Amino acid sequence: MKKVLFNILKITGLTVGSVLLMLFLLPALFPGAVTGKIKQWTNESITGELNFSRIRLSFFKHFPSLTLTLYDFSLTGSEPFAADTLMAGRSISFGINLASLFAETMVVDQFFIEGALINVQVDEQGRANYNIYQGSADTAAAASDTTDTRLNINGIFINHSRLVYHDRSIPLIIRADGFRYEGRGNLADSQFDLQSNLHADSLDFIFDGTAYVQRKRLEADLLTGINTSSLTFRFARNNLLINKLPVDFTGSMSILRDGYDIDLKVISGVTDFGNIFSALPPDYDDWFAGTQFGGQSRITVEMGGSYRAATGQAPDLSVGLWVHDGSIQYQAAPAPLEHVWINGAVHLPGLNPDSIRLAVDTLNFQLADGKTEASLLLKGLDRPFVKASIVSNINLRLLDQALGLSNLDLQGELSLNGQLEGVYRTGQNPDRIRPDTVITAIPAFRLNAELSGGYFHYQDLPMALEQMSGRIQSACPSGNPKELSFSVSGFTAKLGEGQIAADLSAEIPENRIKAAVKARLQLDDLARAVPLEGYELAGALVADLSADGVFNPGNRSFPAANGAVQLTGGRILTPYYPHPIEQVQVSAGIQADRYDNLAVSLQPVSFVFEGQPFQVTARVSNPGNLQYRIRADGALDLGRIYQVFAVQGYGVAGRLQAHLDLNGAAADPLSGRNTGELRVSDLVLRSDDYPAPFLIPKATLRFDQDKAWLDQTLLRYGRNEFNLKGYTRNFIAHAIDGSTLLGSLSVSCPSLYIDDFMVFAPPPDLPPQSAAPAEGVVQLPADMDLSLEASVKEILYGQTRLEDFSGKVTLKDGRMALEQIQAGMAGATFHISGDYTPEDLRRAAFSAAFKADSFDVRRAYNEIPLFREMAPAAAKAEGLVSVNYELAGQLNAQMAPVYPGIKGGGELRLEQVRVSGLKLFGAVAKATQKDSINNPDLKAVVMKSAVANNIITIERTRMKVFGFRPRIEGQVSLDGRLNLRFRLGLPPFGALGIPMTITGLSSDPKVEIRRGKEEDELEEVEERE
Repeated sequence: MKKVLFNILKITGLTVGSVLLMLFLLPALFPGAVTGKIKQWTNESITGELNFSRIRLSFFKHFPSLTLTLYDFSLTGSEPFAADTLMAGRSISFGINLASLFAETMVVDQFFIEGALINVQVDEQGRANYNIYQGSADTAAAASDTTDTRLNINGIFINHSRLVYHDRSIPLIIRADGFRYEGRGNLADSQFDLQSNLHADSLDFIFDGTAYVQRKRLEADLLTGINTSSLTFRFARNNLLINKLPVDFTGSMSILRDGYDIDLKVISGVTDFGNIFSALPPDYDDWFAGTQFGGQSRITVEMGGSYRAATGQAPDLSVGLWVHDGSIQYQAAPAPLEHVWINGAVHLPGLNPDSIRLAVDTLNFQLADGKTEASLLLKGLDRPFVKASIVSNINLRLLDQALGLSNLDLQGELSLNGQLEGVYRTGQNPDRIRPDTVITAIPAFRLNAELSGGYFHYQDLPMALEQMSGRIQSACPSGNPKELSFSVSGFTAKLGEGQIAADLSAEIPENRIKAAVKARLQLDDLARAVPLEGYELAGALVADLSADGVFNPGNRSFPAANGAVQLTGGRILTPYYPHPIEQVQVSAGIQADRYDNLAVSLQPVSFVFEGQPFQVTARVSNPGNLQYRIRADGALDLGRIYQVFAVQGYGVAGRLQAHLDLNGAAADPLSGRNTGELRVSDLVLRSDDYPAPFLIPKATLRFDQDKAWLDQTLLRYGRNEFNLKGYTRNFIAHAIDGSTLLGSLSVSCPSLYIDDFMVFAPPPDLPPQSAAPAEGVVQLPADMDLSLEASVKEILYGQTRLEDFSGKVTLKDGRMALEQIQAGMAGATFHISGDYTPEDLRRAAFSAAFKADSFDVRRAYNEIPLFREMAPAAAKAEGLVSVNYELAGQLNAQMAPVYPGIKGGGELRLEQVRVSGLKLFGAVAKATQKDSINNPDLKAVVMKSAVANNIITIERTRMKVFGFRPRIEGQVSLDGRLNLRFRLGLPPFGALGIPMTITGLSSDPKVEIRRGKEEDELEEVEERE
């Protein structure tokens, strides 16, 4: 018996020893062969660059598998991420089928990855960095001819790794730390089931910048059907545990060349209400551990559809949540938040946020004796439709304790009752012509809210808002923001040693205001009680204001008002500008029992900004007959002041240096007793009427009694530069309330581009090739009465060019008048008078009188568009003409004349003109067989005419041509139609003549030897409104 036992042990020992010897010897016997085959396979099968520090073949790395291990490896990805790492780590091992070592082809059937970063990246076009395996049919065929290694994977094992998946085309980020994965299945088959088990110590799931899962523990047991031919995945059994929240998902996904198709359903199952909160970020772990939950809940997520990056097609996403009779109680709260009922869903068609539909049909809970019932429906984000209601009576202290709010300490009784339904919409401000987005519609709503015994304390701040109470009532039944009304009654609050009490009401349709505000606050305390990140406030504020009445300055209405505001030791720092406004002192008052008795006083207002002090003392009263007394001293940078308060689109910027003592009245500009000066630099002025800003690089405005003097001031606008010199009156009243600015100035300009001033002209910094033609008539200020002595070297107006323009220009009541103007056009000197008045943004009225002697008719035709349209026959003429003509009419949006509406008259004198090739004379010569009539030389011919309704009526005009006495009269339309009566007087004195009628078109005249008929009259074309 002992001998048998000894033999058994001996045989067993030899067997085990032989096996162990083989485990050591086989890697030694086949190292070169195995290593060479693996290297050859990787070189021919993988497009990425694979690097490692050393290589080892062993049974003991992943016993009992024989593995070839690459240490300190790195692998780059495919385009467009070829320069970035796809995977790098401590080691990657290839598991080798032992029997295949003795066969012709070696088989790799397992992968082992240790301590790696797996970095999967997908760009905006859906191109991924993991497409490194050359798996096409041609490549596979070529590889079979040269490679003695093939893949027959039935296991993938990943340990102690980090997984990052960043898909910018969705966009989606998944991060898993402490990642462990075991996957088993016959991956060599075109269709197989993959059984997976994965674990992550920390999982992040971030979609479109929002973290839905953050630093959560994950356990998953998955069974996935995979078709490698069509890259289709079937999720058959997939159980996940995210912290304590169990999740199961089923469905399928097919990855295509240009995207993917997906049909996925994720269901949490009916689970404890508290398990949902276990999926919150780790910051809430302590809160979760100290909170008791009751009730049941369920979460569902469905995603279905196609994703195509090129076309923007995306799947639909739906998320649902219901809670049945839930409860939340933090630690030993005196009352739980109970009877929580929630039924809600969000639907996102095509993953398009603007198509969102959020429906919370039920949101109910009870806290002690207080109940809350609410609902919400939201459709779309760009122009959302909202329907909501809430009825709530809640004790804020019990709510704070039940939820365990760590950042807030709340107290008070709050009641809410409100309904909301309608569309929120923004659009262009109808009162502005420049882009200005305002709220044009809001949901119709009604809200009543009341708070008593309120207390509000941020735990991170040292002070609280206490003893808050008040009632708010607001409504807007129509949804028009201009018809909103609100009132705040009985509002009181205590902040440190300060208090505030207010009653406010406003009815916007009637412009009615009622207010009573009393406040005594240390602004430092406000920042100690309310989180104002980036703001620093200081100073003692005392205010006592009351108002009651209608505020409508346009109708000279102002509420009865009385009050005063004082601020001492003020300091204001905002996140929008790095430097504060310091040493702020304000003493302001207002008194009014009606509009004409309104008086505002500043006694004084002073501050220091960026080391520059500024102080103003003022009393302004009686807006109907404005009276002012203003003293200002100091420096002010308006642009930076606006930056402090983040004011966008302000109309004025630049630096001011003021030393002023102003005293006067708008009704009597000559009574001004003003002294001092106002220096400006880099002053920018903007107006809605002009597309570009006005810039004054440097100027001094000197005040002397009733006048404000400008001396050699440069004004820039677009491509234009003006030098101004002279004075204005009523400057202060004009600046305060828009009273008419009076003055007399001389203006010089090297080049004036009229197109730059057109109301919808493209920005001046836009490249000419991309700029649209200028549009909109030039606007003129209605609040100025200025006399200008103008001198402009060159004026460019469309295709018309004027030179050496000089004369008197008057601006008054939105109208410009030209008097005694002299300008050069087409080599001639024109004497011009007239006026211009914009009627709206795209239409203006004009009148003009032109007089010029002996100018080149051909050059005028080529260079003056108006002459070309009114006298098209000048194209066939050369020589000298004179003109004395008056015109009036309308200009269109391109600042061009509307020809059917032009009216006027005058004379054109042909001083010495030769006509060549004019079809009218050619037709007459042919009809009368008098060739000498064709191409005549004309001298001292005076043609008088009138224009109206698109027709020029020519008075009887006599000419002499080679002994003949032609006479012409009749009508010519501006579009070339003819109705002319022509008489060819025969030599020697023209007593006998041939009557003719010329009809048709100027390009094809019809001559008949007959007298004119009534039916030859041309049809007038009246201007259309």
